[in-house]
Amino acid sequence: MRLSNKDSSPVIPALFSIVIGVLLLGFLTHWALRGSSSVPVAGASPAATSKALRLELPSADLIERLLDPRDLAFVRKESPAETVRLFEQERRALAISWLRHTRRQVGRLMSYHVGAVRQNINLRPALEIQLGLYYVRFLVLYELILALSYIRGPYQIRLMMGYVVGVTTQLRGVSDKLLGAAQFSTPASAPPPTQ
Repeated sequence: MRLSNKDSSPVIPALFSIVIGVLLLGFLTHWALRGSSSVPVAGASPAATSKALRLELPSADLIERLLDPRDLAFVRKESPAETVRLFEQERRALAISWLRHTRRQVGRLMSYHVGAVRQNINLRPALEIQLGLYYVRFLVLYELILALSYIRGPYQIRLMMGYVVGVTTQLRGVSDKLLGAAQFSTPASAPPPTQ
């Protein structure tokens, strides 16, 4: 006996939802169970805590200089097309490297935060939600910029890189408030660049 398309149409969305749910559950389980041996927990020594919180977020000035449109204009004016293409490839690689380094540093901060919160009985739900939203915002920007850097090129993502700096600064500030670790803060990065 064969089912018609009318009979099987509700099955496909339900099956799709189940597959997505299982994948999401698997991802969350993996994330919760993965080892975080490189990130100290709240009960760790003061030296380990200090090292974990003294994150080296890449400088906003570095990315501003790296993606300066005047450099591209100069290379376009003075060089053949092959050199311009090579120049843009190298700048794209540097911008992606900067972005991935920032992602690793934010990941370290969030791993430390998760470990510290597990042992903290004085949770502040509003700030925890704010931190989570900043983190999701960062991850969305990260993925979007990564994709756009390949599609549009490094100079088209310049302003968005500034927003990454702003979001990481906000994320760091909320985490400092939650953990009471303001004494370990690094100086805030510059605000997003303007055109």
